[in-house]
Amino acid sequence: MKYIKKIIVYVVILEVLNLIFGVFSNEMDAFLPVTGFNDPPLYYDMDSLYGVTRQKSSKQMINYPWGGVVNQINTNGFRDDEFDNGGILVLGNSFVEGFGMNNEDRFTEVLEAKLNTPINNAGSGGVWTPVQGIVLLKHLLKDEKLKFDKIVFVMTPGEVANIGKRNPKSDAHRSFPYKNKDSIAFYKAKANSFGNSLSIPSKVKRFSKSLLMFKIFNMFKYYGTAKTKQKNVDFDQNNLDWVIRKIEDQKLQHKVEVVVINNLGRIHLNGITDYQTNSKGIRFNVVQFPDDLNNYFVANGHLNEKGNKVLADILYPIFK
Repeated sequence: MKYIKKIIVYVVILEVLNLIFGVFSNEMDAFLPVTGFNDPPLYYDMDSLYGVTRQKSSKQMINYPWGGVVNQINTNGFRDDEFDNGGILVLGNSFVEGFGMNNEDRFTEVLEAKLNTPINNAGSGGVWTPVQGIVLLKHLLKDEKLKFDKIVFVMTPGEVANIGKRNPKSDAHRSFPYKNKDSIAFYKAKANSFGNSLSIPSKVKRFSKSLLMFKIFNMFKYYGTAKTKQKNVDFDQNNLDWVIRKIEDQKLQHKVEVVVINNLGRIHLNGITDYQTNSKGIRFNVVQFPDDLNNYFVANGHLNEKGNKVLADILYPIFK
């Protein structure tokens, strides 16, 4: 019994030291797992424009891959400071958002420091698609009337290969805009997969992830060499033409840099380098991400710190 008491005391001491370390790392945000215990989930799919997105104007501590990553969400629902006029707007999925990364380690912040130019990160996870990117682009520039010096519309190989495949029949449990023949329609799910509230077990799980033992577990879970096998896939040129045309239909005042990062996520698009567009308002770019497993988190296949630095170097000529 005395050994059990000692173990409990040692665990408590370690957790206190862990919290003190968290305060040094994240200041008062270290207490978010406690103070934000009753906060709604970070993701939800109630948005009438984008479908799945972040809870707007929220802040949560997400405990991956080690310690905690503070997710500060702006009024538009994206993990960045408030979007300002000027600078560069970049749109894309969770690779652009920097899932699992501290803000300062994301490729957008690395480029921001190199270029000394504000970069507004409008990346989003939650099964984000280029169709949602088109809707977002229209909303920010036409409805919100924000102005940017440059727009970079990023697509990953998996997104390009699946343009047009997501519809109410293939994904009935989320709300999202989708390609419906030649138009963009919005599907509202009857029962939302993310919801607006957390169950008690989910709240306890959120808090538990802030504890030292879970952090140690996450460290071994996330860091290492990803084991994802490389895939070679085809894409439908007509669907890619449709995306380009829909972006062009926005009649923006400056060119949009559309970038396909081939081999990202170890998915290689066959023949993508041969794709061409005659659009006058869009410059189409294909960049090749190196086939290096050490660029990814082992747990979820997203880019780690090294991968984000590599991506920043690859995209530098386009952002410049």
